[in-house]
Amino acid sequence: MLDGSSTVRLSRRSALRLVTALAAAALVPLGSVANAQSSSGSAPGSNPQPGSQPANSSAPAPATRFTSSAAPAPASPPGATDPAPASGPATAAVDPKDQRWLQNHHATEMWSGPDEKAISFGWVPAFSYFKILGAQEGARIRVQNPLTNGIAFVTAKDVGPSGAPPEWYLTQKSRLAIPARVVGGANIRRSPTTDQDNVVGQAGHNAGVGVIGELKGSDGETWYRIGPNELIHGSLVRMPSQVKPHPGKLIVAELTDPCIVTAYEDGNAVYSTLSLKGTITWGTPTGFFTILRRVANETMSSETLGIPRDAPGGWHLKDVLFTQYFTNDGASIHYNYWSSNWGYAGSHGCLGMSYDDALWFWEWAEVGTPLAIQE
Repeated sequence: MLDGSSTVRLSRRSALRLVTALAAAALVPLGSVANAQSSSGSAPGSNPQPGSQPANSSAPAPATRFTSSAAPAPASPPGATDPAPASGPATAAVDPKDQRWLQNHHATEMWSGPDEKAISFGWVPAFSYFKILGAQEGARIRVQNPLTNGIAFVTAKDVGPSGAPPEWYLTQKSRLAIPARVVGGANIRRSPTTDQDNVVGQAGHNAGVGVIGELKGSDGETWYRIGPNELIHGSLVRMPSQVKPHPGKLIVAELTDPCIVTAYEDGNAVYSTLSLKGTITWGTPTGFFTILRRVANETMSSETLGIPRDAPGGWHLKDVLFTQYFTNDGASIHYNYWSSNWGYAGSHGCLGMSYDDALWFWEWAEVGTPLAIQE
């Protein structure tokens, strides 16, 4: 179990490049699922301020209640789908001497072994590729997934002979993961059980993970697969919602605790992070907005509202980076170095992020990028 501190924290940017797949991992035993959550929900410390700042990218704007003096290709989501019948590999017994590759002609369940005692590794979509590793054993064939190198058994009647996977299929590694965030800290395990000997790593609060599949433990608990032999209990992962197809770029902020902000391209999530949100007094507005203007480095002060900086409720914050305003009265996305309670209330209505996350959205978005904020 976690002790409240993370020994391994996944990089913000590496979540977009995580080598992923939608199939099984190496053979593992199944145990009971319980007590998967970390013993500590404390957030990590705030991020250090950078030593150098980018140039201001917009002219100063009128003072507002918040601030202000300026100083890849669509991907299928993980999980099985069973498409309508289509042309594909024929159902046939396979002799590994004659064929090296198989494809499934409908959504297929993967197994840890060849017999009835085997456990399920989850489902893979139709027309996935598998490399044959041995002769058929009973009703199943031992195979390897070329995207993950994970080994499992597939039911012989679900597959048929195929040629080697084309290059475009192998390049899916960088496109299939759904970007999500760890909540409170989590153990990364090799199997869907809380046995002490199956921990392979740890991730801290707001660590980025790429979810490539979902499976159920023996008692029905949900686990997310984030890599070969790497699983996190579903209660410790904040997943972004699926959205209706929207052409081009779209930012969606979901204010339900923990608040998550996600970047979408043509309806596909490409990046997400937990974010600070407004308090009851200073709530984050909901609705549909666009990025109106951007300021790379500025000072945010309550004095613009007539509230002295040293008065109760006053503030004066220098070097606020990567600010992207989406309302005329000052609500924005920006770097928040004075708090790290990611996912929860703590701002004057803005969406406050860590340095890495604010920089990512700064580089990805632009004036005119649409933003939807919902409870």
